[in-house]
Amino acid sequence: MPLYHSVIITLAEMPKREVADMLKKSCHTIFDNGGWVRAAENHGVRDLPYRMRSPYSSEEERYQKSARYLSLYFDAHPNTKGDMELALRLNEKVLRFNTFRQYSVADEVRSLQRKNVWNEVAGVEVEPRAPKQKKSAWMDDDAKSEAELAEFIQRHF
Repeated sequence: MPLYHSVIITLAEMPKREVADMLKKSCHTIFDNGGWVRAAENHGVRDLPYRMRSPYSSEEERYQKSARYLSLYFDAHPNTKGDMELALRLNEKVLRFNTFRQYSVADEVRSLQRKNVWNEVAGVEVEPRAPKQKKSAWMDDDAKSEAELAEFIQRHF
């Protein structure tokens, strides 16, 4: 199961009890579908980089200048992520949320351990690829003459 990091932005005046209930509901959604919550963080109330429109607020309180930031780290099946996001989308006090798939060292190890089963069945042995090297427009400076260097500079700059 992949590791996810969910950033949730709620109304600043949302009571702490409601914040806790919302996080509990999200955690129970993850637990019920076989996931695991690693951490939940409250980053507190912060000023927003730009004013955000709250779709469910009254006309006087429509635009928000500050909000509460929350983070939730969890391991879950991708379908579980969708269920949790649906619960957040239905909450009127959530301004925005975004869920990112975290890069893990375990992902790199798993990808190195994977083998193509079809090659083994067919009896084909595939050589491992050499790591890619970044190529610049001017690879080896020593092998090029001054005239070629001048032509290269005129062409590209």
